[in-house]
Amino acid sequence: MTATPKPKNLQTSRKSPVTEREATTSSNSPKRESKRIRRSAEEARRIILDAAEERLAAQGPEGIRLQDIARDVGISHPAILHHFESREGLVRALIARTSTQLREKILARLNTKTDEADLDAISIISNIFEAMSDRGTARLLSWMLLTGRPTIDSTSSSLVTEIAGELHEKRKESALKHHRTEPDPEDTMFIAMLTASVAFGDAIIGRELARDADLDHAGVLRFRAWFAKLLYNHVGDPH
Repeated sequence: MTATPKPKNLQTSRKSPVTEREATTSSNSPKRESKRIRRSAEEARRIILDAAEERLAAQGPEGIRLQDIARDVGISHPAILHHFESREGLVRALIARTSTQLREKILARLNTKTDEADLDAISIISNIFEAMSDRGTARLLSWMLLTGRPTIDSTSSSLVTEIAGELHEKRKESALKHHRTEPDPEDTMFIAMLTASVAFGDAIIGRELARDADLDHAGVLRFRAWFAKLLYNHVGDPH
């Protein structure tokens, strides 16, 4: 008589659901790696601010919405609140960083050592216009002022004064080299104020004005060069 085979132990022969899924995954599809990225608090803040700046440049201040920024960066809305506490906190941090970057760009250009003591007016004006227009800087600062938001610290309020001071030192160097009368500090302050006003206007409505004047990008650059020459001629002969 043929012996009846003994049933296999069900406990040992049955695979657990987890094991089966792992086996199926490993045999039929590539292993999926975790996409979670660990970032330092400083790096996370930088990435969030970068995303906010992109939204600002594309949509203006009203485009700074925490949920949209969280989706852009790939983090949760509470994560942004963890770093900045609120939308207002994010805006304040963005303004502070933008003001610092603006100061650094302009002062770096003014403090650049060249073979000539003369002011490179076209280069300086171009740098100022570029800095004010980059990433919606002027639009954000204008929005901050128009909506009554206080300055974060002396960074924003002292910017024109600091730029005027550096510019005046350059003017004194040039006057000494060319044996001219030392310029009036107030005159230098007026130059800084005029330049800031024109740069703000260019950033806010410059495109519309250029379109109405039938100017392309090259025409806009010619306007900026013309304005720089206007200031340079005044600096060279203030009287």
